Amino acid sequence: MMNGTLRRLGVVIRAAAATALLTTSTALLGQNVLLNEVRADGNERWIELYNRSGATVDLSQWSLHQCTTTAGMPRNYWWPFPIGTTLAAGGFLRVHWDQAIPASVPPGELYTGDTPYHFMFGLGAEPLGNTAGALGLLRSQNNLLMNSATVIEDWVSWGQSGFQRESLAVQAGAWTTGAFAASFGNGESLARNTPTVGTLASRAMEWFVDSTPTPSAQNVSGVQVVSYGQACMATGNHLFGPPTLHTNSLPLIGNSQFAYTVDNTTGVFGEVMLLAFAGAAAPPGQPSLLPYVTGSNCSEAIAQSAIVGVLLVPTQVLGTTVPMSLGNLGPAFVGLQLHAQAMVFDWLPNSWPPYQGVSNALRITVGQ
Repeated sequence: MMNGTLRRLGVVIRAAAATALLTTSTALLGQNVLLNEVRADGNERWIELYNRSGATVDLSQWSLHQCTTTAGMPRNYWWPFPIGTTLAAGGFLRVHWDQAIPASVPPGELYTGDTPYHFMFGLGAEPLGNTAGALGLLRSQNNLLMNSATVIEDWVSWGQSGFQRESLAVQAGAWTTGAFAASFGNGESLARNTPTVGTLASRAMEWFVDSTPTPSAQNVSGVQVVSYGQACMATGNHLFGPPTLHTNSLPLIGNSQFAYTVDNTTGVFGEVMLLAFAGAAAPPGQPSLLPYVTGSNCSEAIAQSAIVGVLLVPTQVLGTTVPMSLGNLGPAFVGLQLHAQAMVFDWLPNSWPPYQGVSNALRITVGQ
């Protein structure tokens, strides 16, 4: 009798756990209203929302939450969306933070006002700062729910982590523990690559510094990063693993932080890295120029005849990063395609094997 009861109890517990997991997963998949872009300099201090769903969303009972680290200040502030505020499917809404409400407000724009009375709980707000800060989008204006993860629709922290209530965003699946997006400067915005939402190792990786802010429009268009070919290590290598090539951010016009990184380099033994760029991938049947190493089958994945430049850099421990700022590129470069591949070898006489490894290749398409 007791064993039967325990078995039935176990079934109930497992069913409840499965229901909870399903509910959580559904909630994350159903996150439709996103914090999309933030700007914080001069009079351009605003927060943009984007509705990626196929239906209009009523924001009448929602609120925006600001977190700061300013000494002697409340550090937590809430602003309620006005009654009747809606966000159409595929639409954008820009909230001008801590700014006086003008006599005429254009469609798709809201102004919070600039007195404590315009904000919830009489706390007022602080101006948005681009060095550090955090914002939450909450599905409530109820004071009793401001410490609950259940009302958090979205979150972003930049410049640092550890803001008050950030842990609630982590519980809600809207943020990643210890993560933060980059600080951004005057004339720049903190923008989101919305197609990546919920697909990356960290929620902070969905955000990038955009030197060409795009209010009321998608932040990314035309950009691509495609990996092809196979990372390969020569027999007898001293690498930490296959030399995997990737980018640290999106190849966007104006992205001064863009860089290539090769993982698993050693950074010792006179080790260097050759990063080659070409205008095309290797054609079928292209013979490899690499010296043959018994037991290895490494080859180039980019076209030898289309090489447009090479860089030779010393390697670093665990990973080697090569900055390639796109900050000065003009609109004429949108759509440019470039193929890259790296080879790691020892810059020492009579070293063996003749190279340590060859990375996969990347094809990038510059976007805006």
